[in-house]
Amino acid sequence: MKIGADALGVSKKDAAKIISLVIVAYILLGVLMDWVFDQNLEAWYYYLVKGVLFGVFFSLVFYFFIKKMTKGILLKLDLPLEEDEVLEAYGVANLFLNRQAIGGKLGITQDYLLFHSHKFNFTKKTVRIAFADIQSIKPCRTMGLIDNGLKVNLADQACRFVVNDRAKWMELLQAKLK
Repeated sequence: MKIGADALGVSKKDAAKIISLVIVAYILLGVLMDWVFDQNLEAWYYYLVKGVLFGVFFSLVFYFFIKKMTKGILLKLDLPLEEDEVLEAYGVANLFLNRQAIGGKLGITQDYLLFHSHKFNFTKKTVRIAFADIQSIKPCRTMGLIDNGLKVNLADQACRFVVNDRAKWMELLQAKLK
């Protein structure tokens, strides 16, 4: 069973949060730069208009760039299964290891949570986590803003994944832990 879309995405609510954050950051940066280098500030609407235009433009360019660069990459990626292993569910995901995001696919088999990176990562990684080793699975936020993360707690470490349709992943994984 496939979970989520063929590429990682964000909800419209989360996209609005990100665009708003970019607009506010650009406005503050513009005010700071004018204050530091010119010692002269423009009218407030000057920064507001520039911030909105830049925020929308940057967000659209980034969206289309990512869409074009990732098109079809993840569709071709197969999860490496052991003999007699059956893939029950899968979907695209990112794995955060040592502050590095590794893109790939996440899968659920009868005994393992399985992640396999795609070829465009600097770190090539296949991670197999036995369900018997998982102490808990909790939802988490990506960058403190976006509600699309899963935190898998093991005895000695924790793994964080970014997924589409987090609720479905949580449901399937909680069922496996029982």
